[in-house]
Amino acid sequence: MHQKFKLKFLGNIYELKGEDPDVDLQEVASYVESKASEIENKHSHLPPTRLMVLIAMSLGRDYMLLKKRLENLEEKLNIEVQRLSKKIK
Repeated sequence: MHQKFKLKFLGNIYELKGEDPDVDLQEVASYVESKASEIENKHSHLPPTRLMVLIAMSLGRDYMLLKKRLENLEEKLNIEVQRLSKKIK
């Protein structure tokens, strides 16, 4: 099922549609808008292409931090499962 949503990015409004059953794309758009607004407010003197690079880097950083947290949680979970499995045997 296609989702239609709007993205306000660096002063432009984009009407988009996409399909992702696992994610609310409007929620993604809101997150991107928030991040873009945060960067744009701090660096309003920069040209749009430079702002886009900073926004992309900030989004990438957020992704990598969450990915590392997830990997750490998975590792801890696996260790705990192994520990509990040994107790059951």
